[in-house]
Amino acid sequence: MPIALLLLAAQAAAIGAPQIPVCRAAQLSLSTDGRDGDFNGMSHSGVELSILNRGDDCILPALPRVQFRGLGGRPLPLSRAAPIGMHPGPAMIPVRLGSGHRAVIDLRWVSGPVYPHNRSLRAASVSVRIGKGTLHAPLVAELYGEAGKPATFSQTPASTEEQAAKD
Repeated sequence: MPIALLLLAAQAAAIGAPQIPVCRAAQLSLSTDGRDGDFNGMSHSGVELSILNRGDDCILPALPRVQFRGLGGRPLPLSRAAPIGMHPGPAMIPVRLGSGHRAVIDLRWVSGPVYPHNRSLRAASVSVRIGKGTLHAPLVAELYGEAGKPATFSQTPASTEEQAAKD
């Protein structure tokens, strides 16, 4: 009987709870942080993307679409590597991003000619698709892939800075 009461209370709370809107690109800003070289080593590099919410609380997708862009602003032929582990899961839960708070995403890639036949791509910026808008930030990076195959990068799910500090 107590379980039924708890379920009813949870449903009542959910019905009365205000809905938090999805984040819009216009309320967010994007910056990058190499964390003083923490990502660099063994022919790998990376960057932390920081998404600041300058508006009201909102919901940010766990894996927003990230693109690296060349000098002319054109997307580079890169794709996000499939996460290691269960497929298609685990489920990616969106992040509640409070006003004035940041979400972080780590990106990593091969940064040296480690393949028998290499393909080098030079990035001048990175972009993140949020809803119908896109955020941009400058980024100087050289990414490598195997010639004749798609080059890839890894992307962690978005987390708040508080969550990232606990990990």
